Amino acid sequence: AGMIVMTLLNTAVNVVFSYLVAGLWDALDNKDKGEFNSMLWVLAGALLIGSPVSVYYTYQRERLAVSWREWMTDRCLQLYSSN
Repeated sequence: AGMIVMTLLNTAVNVVFSYLVAGLWDALDNKDKGEFNSMLWVLAGALLIGSPVSVYYTYQRERLAVSWREWMTDRCLQLYSSN
């Protein structure tokens, strides 16, 4: 259940970044210096908040993968040695 929540949270962070970067590019395209600077600060704040979520999600996913591989290896060896 924890990985499902982390996956949804990581997806939400990626969607927010997508919209923020789109806003940044729109401001750049419109040559609106004030809006560009504003979006740059908002994006910097979002990076401070969103980066730990993304890093922790990746760490948990890799840890789960290693645990699963260890379990699968142990199970295969148990089945192999029981015959």
